[in-house]
Amino acid sequence: MTSGILGIMACPILEDELIYSLRNDGEEKSIFLLDNDHNKMIVPKLEENGISYTVLDERRFLSGEANIPDDGYRVVIWMMDLGLHEEPENLRIRIRELMSEFQEHVDAIALYYGLCGNGLAGIEDWASANLVVPVTICKDRHGKVCDDCICVPMGGTDNYLRLLKKYPGIMYFTPGMACSFEEFLDSMELFKGIEKGDREMFKMILEMADYKYVMKIQTGLGDQKNFQRCIEDFAKEYELDVMELEEGWVSTEVADLTYERAKSLLDDHMERAA
Repeated sequence: MTSGILGIMACPILEDELIYSLRNDGEEKSIFLLDNDHNKMIVPKLEENGISYTVLDERRFLSGEANIPDDGYRVVIWMMDLGLHEEPENLRIRIRELMSEFQEHVDAIALYYGLCGNGLAGIEDWASANLVVPVTICKDRHGKVCDDCICVPMGGTDNYLRLLKKYPGIMYFTPGMACSFEEFLDSMELFKGIEKGDREMFKMILEMADYKYVMKIQTGLGDQKNFQRCIEDFAKEYELDVMELEEGWVSTEVADLTYERAKSLLDDHMERAA
């Protein structure tokens, strides 16, 4: 039986995989969500999936003032700012800073992130050398860290490379991307240096890059009620055609492995600390 506190730092684009993991974990646990400005999408998803949780004041938790149970399996979710993706170097620095702060209040950390422009390359090695709690990140069965948030539902790097080779020059959208495409576009490296919200400039960049399609990648997760509408709204606004990825590509394997690995690291850490 798992015990201790698993701290999860998650990119909003991968919150669907996180909710999937929590929903499919039959072990009894207490779930806590740190209150901040990045929770607007995850809160309704937690409730729609029947996942009970308690909101904690972020500042009080990080200062050690929040009261949570002192035994059993506890999960503390800390949603990150999607805007951190705009600069990989800023992402690297900020995630390391926040992990250093988080480790004082949890027993293991799971990063629901990919490499994100290599901003998080080597993050586990850095954590091993600088933190006192174990850390894991989204990796495939071969131990390769996923490149980004499309690589995760593709089941890892090899399949993702197959996708890029078969369908180059296409905008890929999972439910998590499509249903928050305004914020997602602002975070894309493709639009680096462009003022946020400048949709005409975004459209011009897409035209210059010869994007003609947005691909609907049906993961079966997330906001299924609005997924199709959001894809169509995006395609209409940016004058793209919609295509849908055929069956057989998508997998929850990375999500399964990430969560299982996080719990295993937590168990090992708690055993050593006993």
